[in-house]
Amino acid sequence: MPWAFCPAYWPWLRIAWRKNGERLILAGVDEAGLGPSVGPLATAAAALEVPDDWRPESPWERLSETLAEKGSRNDSRLIVTDSKTLYRVGGLAGLELTVGVFSWLANGCFRPVLMEANEEGGGSHACYTRRLEPFPLLVTAAAVSTAAGKVAESLEQAKAKAAHLEASSLYEPVLNQRFVAGLNKHQALLIETGRHLRRLVEKFSDQPLLIMVDKQGGRNDYLPFLSGLFPGLWTDVVETGATQSRYRLRRPGGDAEIRFLAKADKVSFPTALASLAAKYVRERAMRELNAWFEKRLPGLKPTAGYPEDARRWLAEVRNGGEDVELVVRLR
Repeated sequence: MPWAFCPAYWPWLRIAWRKNGERLILAGVDEAGLGPSVGPLATAAAALEVPDDWRPESPWERLSETLAEKGSRNDSRLIVTDSKTLYRVGGLAGLELTVGVFSWLANGCFRPVLMEANEEGGGSHACYTRRLEPFPLLVTAAAVSTAAGKVAESLEQAKAKAAHLEASSLYEPVLNQRFVAGLNKHQALLIETGRHLRRLVEKFSDQPLLIMVDKQGGRNDYLPFLSGLFPGLWTDVVETGATQSRYRLRRPGGDAEIRFLAKADKVSFPTALASLAAKYVRERAMRELNAWFEKRLPGLKPTAGYPEDARRWLAEVRNGGEDVELVVRLR
């Protein structure tokens, strides 16, 4: 029979016939807490469904009436930027407002959906509740709802919508198990990045997909990683380099392009949003950790978990007779 009438070719015809106006899933993956020596490693993925001519930075341009990359004291717009910048300016409350708004729009709740924790290395310290309740913590539900309404209207006018926001915490015993197995920090993180990539590729299997991943470490070649992650899909190498590495997964429902880019959260809106969700989850966990130990050791100064201050904090806690081995990373 003529090839065009063979059912095996129909999915590929769908790709060949794509026209302008097709919907694109614009996604990003990022982490928070790779450097500290105390506390969990958090990762997150975010995605918008947008017109197919949008680029990773387009949401800042097309939604500028309600969303800002850089805010000011008199600016009422919601800030979406890299997590370190927003946390420095707005603290945990600033993170909570932005993450709460996009969680509501993508998931129908005021908090990011938490991926199921990976427990191959054991549980976590008793200080962690492993949930984001109560929520909101520092801003009001009314403030989140009002901001969400404005952003939703802006998205609708731009023919876009929030499609995904999911976060995960990898607790210290699990990280340590990976370190004992011989992995370094970046290899341990890549496993979590892979979990998010797989969820995105599976969830949006019938739509074109562009994922921007914040590149960590000196790795440039991600082909073995992606081939192992998606053994049933053909992976094309588009570009490999120190600044950016690009790959295309061939799928009947629409190709998925994955870009590993240095400082992706500076140039990609969904990656910046993912960085905020990861930072929020990480900081909530650190808030729980500090509160738990301060209750037992009154006057203990809290820690952010980074090496120099973590050494001070660990010495004080150990001198106070508390066991902290479940919150200490081996690397």
